[in-house]
Amino acid sequence: MKHLLGLFIITVIGFTSCEGKKSQQQALSESIEEFKKTVNFETHVYIPDTYLEREVDTLISNGYRVKIKTFADMSNSVLFSKIKDTINYQTHYRNFKFDITIFKNDKLIYQENFNKEKVNKAFNYNPNLASGSDLYNFDKLAILKSIQVNDDPTYSNMVAINILYAIPESNRSASHTLFVNSKGKSNIVQIEVK
Repeated sequence: MKHLLGLFIITVIGFTSCEGKKSQQQALSESIEEFKKTVNFETHVYIPDTYLEREVDTLISNGYRVKIKTFADMSNSVLFSKIKDTINYQTHYRNFKFDITIFKNDKLIYQENFNKEKVNKAFNYNPNLASGSDLYNFDKLAILKSIQVNDDPTYSNMVAINILYAIPESNRSASHTLFVNSKGKSNIVQIEVK
């Protein structure tokens, strides 16, 4: 009878101590999931991360001298966000401003400063374009990728400057050429949109 009573007490203790508690693994998994729902981490990356300036002075054999100065616009950028796990990656691609000065036989014939707003107007990047348009969202998302003097010798009586704008983290780009004649008159032609 003593053995039966001892077995009964052990069984009662076993059933009363088992209150449907979770295993440590289950509790940890649930805590991690709850943490992911309530906590968000953000990381900000700026490209370029500091002020960047570049000036190129080109003397062309046809008598033109072209100065192009590009510099990062520290107060104007394009933001791309990606969430991976619990981290919100914020990448800021800075827009660039550029100045173009052209001399013909040491006489100033063209001087212009460009920022994002002026480029949007000159290159016809506008918010009214349909979503299927080649230049859709270029007004908001495109940034300067390159600018360089075209040294093609067929442009003997003018200067051609190739300008490439692209949307970061995509394959979309648009190339334009700025033509400036000997009297300082300019014309921008869209060459290719990808």
